[in-house]
Amino acid sequence: MNLSFAAGSLLLASSHSVSAHPGLDLNQAQNQGGGDPCPFLEQKQHEERNELRGQGYKLLPTRSLAELRAADGGIPDGGFAAVETDLIALMKTENPDWPTDDGSYAGLMIRLAWHCSGSYRGTDGRGGCDGGRIRFGPEGDWMDNGNLDKARMLLEPIKAKYGSKLSWGDLMILAGNAAVKSGGGPTIGFCGGRIDDANGDDSLLLGPNAAQELIGPCRTLDMDGQCLNVTGSAMGPTTLELIYVNPGGPVNAPNDPVASGADIRRAFSRMGFDDQTSAALIGGGHSFGGAHSFTSGFDGRWTTAPTQWTNQYWNNLLDFNFTLVEVEVNGTGTGAMQWVPEDGPNIFMLTSDMAMTADSKYRPFVDLYANDIKMLETDFSTSWYHLTSADMGPATRCIGDMLPVPQPFQFTLPPSPSTLPNYNPVRTAIQEYIEANPETMAGFSDLAWGCANTFRGTDYRGGCNGGRIRFSPESDWESNMGSASLVTALESIKADKGFSDISVTDMIVLSGITALEKSNADLVLPFCGGYVDAANGEGSDGLAPRIYDTPYITITDDYLVKGLSMEQVVALASAPMVTSQWYKDLQAAGEDSTEFDEFDRALLEGDLLQYVEKFASDEAELRVAFESGWTYMMKADRYGEFNKNACTGVDTQTTQTVEEGTSSGYATKTVLSDMIVGGLIVAIAAF
Repeated sequence: MNLSFAAGSLLLASSHSVSAHPGLDLNQAQNQGGGDPCPFLEQKQHEERNELRGQGYKLLPTRSLAELRAADGGIPDGGFAAVETDLIALMKTENPDWPTDDGSYAGLMIRLAWHCSGSYRGTDGRGGCDGGRIRFGPEGDWMDNGNLDKARMLLEPIKAKYGSKLSWGDLMILAGNAAVKSGGGPTIGFCGGRIDDANGDDSLLLGPNAAQELIGPCRTLDMDGQCLNVTGSAMGPTTLELIYVNPGGPVNAPNDPVASGADIRRAFSRMGFDDQTSAALIGGGHSFGGAHSFTSGFDGRWTTAPTQWTNQYWNNLLDFNFTLVEVEVNGTGTGAMQWVPEDGPNIFMLTSDMAMTADSKYRPFVDLYANDIKMLETDFSTSWYHLTSADMGPATRCIGDMLPVPQPFQFTLPPSPSTLPNYNPVRTAIQEYIEANPETMAGFSDLAWGCANTFRGTDYRGGCNGGRIRFSPESDWESNMGSASLVTALESIKADKGFSDISVTDMIVLSGITALEKSNADLVLPFCGGYVDAANGEGSDGLAPRIYDTPYITITDDYLVKGLSMEQVVALASAPMVTSQWYKDLQAAGEDSTEFDEFDRALLEGDLLQYVEKFASDEAELRVAFESGWTYMMKADRYGEFNKNACTGVDTQTTQTVEEGTSSGYATKTVLSDMIVGGLIVAIAAF
């Protein structure tokens, strides 16, 4: 089966990219002219640490999501509103270990929340603040995240107050929300439910390291600064170790606002933002804070009221003529270039800010927001929520006492029916159809797999619930060719038999189970009724199968994104027959055979081969691995209560019970998929 101002650069001003500013050396900049280094700045040797951290790292780390997701998280005592109240008080409470800027930590905390979230990319769902991995390398050591450890230090007393029920991930996003509110800015609510990871391993493929280059090649192609120009790359930012783009303009067009606008558009599109939502987010965020030379190489504030919510940023862009100048430290130029008004207040802009007026598609929003702060408030608040919640999946996964209504980007489905229908006649009708049309047996297993195959454990998107394989774009994908006729067949059965209370998605999953169990009578595949039908195919964009340089890399990256084990993915390849003979034939054919496709042959490579050898000689182990992998994928997006899966341990009856202790017409057995916790934890940790 074929499977940024330490206190407030949000978006772009925290970077000190050598590629963007080749003459800038931060250590030298701090000490030029006999000036002392910032007394609060710790030197971080991030490059050396990244090099060491990368040694020995494999694309196939020996871990499971279960080991990382059983950490701090939940609803703290008093609810998230109580935490937010404490955070708002923190914003103007001076700490001698790290001073405020202009009497507030708001800019710093907005930057923390932004950078924790901004690593998210829609290409494969990696990144984001769920897991709170910015506390560790590699993210914590990125040049764009300098001094954010000070922000987390300021938050430590609040984390200690609320304990394990408050995750660092939730705390950092709440700190950003509280910062916006402390200055009179708008938010629409808070999606709680992030669970802390034990380390930063799940961010390793964000780079920089050799493994990241396999799926997002950049430095190996001498394209750092232009990573998004690499065809097929999974990268989110233009430059490794940055959140989005080089603030001084592209490496191949420094100080060019027009070129910067194009970079911003490409980078933000990787998170699902269009021009208007990107502009609202950038300008709304830059209402607060500014940049410090010792953190980013840049120095200044965007507005004359950097602790207050205003639309001054937009008016400044319109009201003044800006000139490009070199940043100076103690009277000496650093090489970094920024924009200042020719005859105006003591403010600055970055090249990436100037893009808002220089780019013809962004310019209308400058005029809009300069003249309509209410529109800015509406657009910023929804865009901020999108930024900070994009990696959390559908709204049904959000918990707490500050939830907004579901947002379009969450693609939330209606709930499952409270009372399930009788599935016995449904299965009977499907089985009769297969018996009359035996050529559809493999097709139905492929249909169910294609429906579930979009699931990503990285950002909780995709999966079969909703049955979006019935619509474009999924129905148009090459991997789903032939699915439309099978969906039509199921819809006809539903209409002819009067199954009005049965969803088509229920029937898709059940048809796959029926076909597989008919192919191999020893298979026992539980069914969890209650799938619902989506009204359209919205939510499927970006979920098409990702293809990388080699089939082996494609396969190994795919199962990591899904949350499957290596053993499970090798077992799933044998559908629909699920027999040892398939593996024996694969071995006999060899890597150069044309009898099997290139993805099947890739199972004979590297660490995958051991499972081909195992299943060729042990069919019982094959069935166990197949049953767990299949059931995990069919149930993975059935979200229940916080960190739980609604289908754990569930096997809805689909045939008449033929003997006591029997369901689905077969002797019951325990499948490893029942170990699933939270819809994401792998059934077998067999890396």
